[in-house]
Amino acid sequence: MRFMVNQKEYRLEREDVEKRMRGILPEPIAKYYIVVRGRNYPPKQVLSIVSKIDRIELTTMGAHEILKRLGFDLRAIWSNH
Repeated sequence: MRFMVNQKEYRLEREDVEKRMRGILPEPIAKYYIVVRGRNYPPKQVLSIVSKIDRIELTTMGAHEILKRLGFDLRAIWSNH
């Protein structure tokens, strides 16, 4: 799948995401996450690692839209606070 971030084109497949996230520990999740290989990850962490895009260039929802096109679902942690 092809996608654009800040006028630069990238190419990524679901298998690339699953392969590149193998052995990567999840960072703390603030609100939203996706599941890759049974682990919960922040969407920006996943997309920045697998595509080598600097996180400052990403939004959580933008990362989610790209990962959604690859078949990943966005989930939310609901807090009682």
